[in-house]
Amino acid sequence: MNYKLIISNEIKRAPRSVERYAVESGAIVQFKKSYIFGLFKPRIVKSGIIINISLRGISAEYVASTAWSSAFTKMSIDTFDQEFLIGDIPCKIIYDYKVGRLRNDFFVRRCGIHYGALSDNHKLQLSNFIKEFAIFPNSTKFWNKKFA
Repeated sequence: MNYKLIISNEIKRAPRSVERYAVESGAIVQFKKSYIFGLFKPRIVKSGIIINISLRGISAEYVASTAWSSAFTKMSIDTFDQEFLIGDIPCKIIYDYKVGRLRNDFFVRRCGIHYGALSDNHKLQLSNFIKEFAIFPNSTKFWNKKFA
């Protein structure tokens, strides 16, 4: 869990049990919702830019006119150049809030997602994605400056 402690007007986060990593620019997430009765493949309901990632979940930003109108059940992690894809990861929303406003009543929103029960293959793919695309301390790679 991510708890905030207020100490002398400063907000500090409690220590995390799993390390989070910023990711290289160009990593995206696609949120999917299953069709009723599971007759078809899940459909994409939103896409966003990954801010950070861990072995337990991700933080992402997306553009929308409202918050989630219905829960999604799966997500895929991808790169713009389609070099890497992890498909159909079970997940759930932990938080979702506005971080900015655009024209025409659209908002930039940030959400936190926890993975559901992962297969061994998903765990291996996530570990490989982190090794390949995470920004580690002292790295010179370009990363999303909004990491927080």
